[in-house]
Amino acid sequence: MYYVAEVNEAECAKYNCKQCVLFCPEPNTLMYESSKHTAWVNTSRCKGCAICVYVCSDLLKRNCIRMVMMTSGD
Repeated sequence: MYYVAEVNEAECAKYNCKQCVLFCPEPNTLMYESSKHTAWVNTSRCKGCAICVYVCSDLLKRNCIRMVMMTSGD
C-alpha cells in the first residue's frame, strides 16, 4: 500500500492555475488537461511526495488535491 495524489477535478477547474503541475518534481506525473481546465494525476508515476497538496492546500488555500491510499491491486 502507498499514497498517491488525487485531484478533485470539479474544484480544480474553478481556479485554472496549474501551480501544482509546475511544482511536481516527477516528470509526466501531474498533468494539465486544457480542454477541461483541470489537473490530473498519472497514478502509476506518482511517488507520493505530496508537494502538490502542499502547494494547492497550504500555499494557495484551494484544497483541490489530496493523498489517497492505493493498494497493489489498484
